[in-house]
Amino acid sequence: MKTIFKLSALTFVFLLHSASGQAPYYPAAGAGFGAPVAPMAPPTPPTMPPTLGGPAPYTGMSPTLPAPAAGSPYAGPTMVDPNVGMGYEGYQENAPANSWGSTMAQSMGGGTPLLNYSYVDAGYRFVDPKVEGANGSHGLGVALVMDLPTVFFLKGGFSWGSGSGERSAKNAANADYKLSTITIGGGAYIAVTQKFHFVGEVGLVYANFQADGVNKSYTDGGIYIRPSMRYQVVDWMELQAGVTVSSASEYDSKVIDFGGYFRVFPQVDFNIGADFGDATRTFKTGARLRW
Repeated sequence: MKTIFKLSALTFVFLLHSASGQAPYYPAAGAGFGAPVAPMAPPTPPTMPPTLGGPAPYTGMSPTLPAPAAGSPYAGPTMVDPNVGMGYEGYQENAPANSWGSTMAQSMGGGTPLLNYSYVDAGYRFVDPKVEGANGSHGLGVALVMDLPTVFFLKGGFSWGSGSGERSAKNAANADYKLSTITIGGGAYIAVTQKFHFVGEVGLVYANFQADGVNKSYTDGGIYIRPSMRYQVVDWMELQAGVTVSSASEYDSKVIDFGGYFRVFPQVDFNIGADFGDATRTFKTGARLRW
């Protein structure tokens, strides 16, 4: 009876697995019909490669070289020098090198270049008119230059000064004079190199010399032309020289001028210069603000 029961159970299990599409399970010999089935072990996860286990330290362009410093042209967009402008798609542009091999932005802390055409120049002027009986005058001068597209610019200037003449018993109370000038014009420049420019100007000049007790007074005007050159010797110094020719008859018709500019702040320069004309001689000093 017991044998018949076991055979019936095996037959039932076989039919059940056949109906479900699975192979029948046969217990191990001696395990008995009621022995439990051992659970399957979970699969072992694959081992991660060493390069994916965490961020590797940056070793520059070679395992034996250090990372490039900020400001290097090899630094890329993640190591940008804050003093250098950004180029295409945010990548750092190469900084121009000065005569000592460093960058202009690093040597002077940024700011605009010396040879630019957007600035205001103001300062003291000592003018010595070549008029008999007139001593030198003290005054102020202002010049404004505005940059235009491409290589063109506009320029305007104003100066004023007052002086005294040689006093005598006859005109002791009326020996003072005043000299004022206005110039309006424009021009263009040719950048031969980054540090050397040829500049050409053309415009109108007006001069008024009013004297009391000096036998010379005039109001004059005309067209002027001024070729000049600008040279940046080093990052902090610029030299200028020019010749002005005008159609004025009483005021200066020919002037030779020299000047020097010395950077004291990123956008501010100290200047000194002299003009030698056929009617006046001028010595000047002041400051220039660039933007």
